[in-house]
Amino acid sequence: MPEFRNTFSGNPLDREAARRRDEAWVSGQQAEAETAFLPLHNLTFPMRQVEGVMRLAWSTLPAGADTERHPPLLLGTSDGAARFAINAAAAPGRFELPDDATYMDLRAAAPLLDMDDTGIAAQARAFLDWHERHRFCAVCGASTAAAQGGIFRKCTACPAEHFPRTDPVVITVVIDNERDRCLLGRQASWPAGMFSALAGFIDHGESIEDAVRREVAEESGIDAVNVRYHSSQPWPFPSSLMIGCHADAGSADIDYDEWEMDDVRWFTREEIRHALSLPAAQLGEPGLPDGALSLPGPMAIAHTLISAWANGRA
Repeated sequence: MPEFRNTFSGNPLDREAARRRDEAWVSGQQAEAETAFLPLHNLTFPMRQVEGVMRLAWSTLPAGADTERHPPLLLGTSDGAARFAINAAAAPGRFELPDDATYMDLRAAAPLLDMDDTGIAAQARAFLDWHERHRFCAVCGASTAAAQGGIFRKCTACPAEHFPRTDPVVITVVIDNERDRCLLGRQASWPAGMFSALAGFIDHGESIEDAVRREVAEESGIDAVNVRYHSSQPWPFPSSLMIGCHADAGSADIDYDEWEMDDVRWFTREEIRHALSLPAAQLGEPGLPDGALSLPGPMAIAHTLISAWANGRA
């Protein structure tokens, strides 16, 4: 495994796969003095500065909270103490938070957030969002109820059980070793000059390697060969797993899909290293000089993959 951690990875909580099967234990943990609750408001998080580091701000469960409509979701335990996520609508305005806590969007706050907390936040955001979207059974249409601390939902009318899903995405930097360059693309909605690794969802009945070859061919017209795994990243917007890969180029002529891509180009190692040398505040931001290459910031696994190639670790 790589020696670094991608943002949102490395969740330190014990997810309590065995103990959460005991509904009485899960329910009892909600009343324990050491238990803490993370109240999300429209999928934003309460955060505060602690010794110069941004941390999640935890709360207790207010009396009278609507835990039937908005049940606490068990994230796991930390040093034996339970940690739950809950929709702040369960008790609007009543969760007690530190005076200096403020709600922040996770995508914007993640680069500033403690690394352990990014993993917890990724789990909480994807978990809560899934539950809010799956309150009805996809089989019969009846209402569903969270079970075992939210690890799945049971239909109230038929035997169906529904489990949270994670959507796998391949993201790949293709390398032309002969010319010492790599392949990056951009979408029309991105800031001017922004390029990134090619990415796409894995299709049904498709391996990681097959998905890489298909996505690269569809988006660029390049043949990807010698596909190799680098690292992965949970991406909770809403619930993907980014599977980072490198691949070698089996061809050189670009023929990109103009419906899906705004541009696809080869970039030399020198061009990539120059773009990576820009101040971190400029990475992924608009406003660079015309023609300047902008790359995703360090929060994104695309940055990790591009940097690894630029520094000879692909």
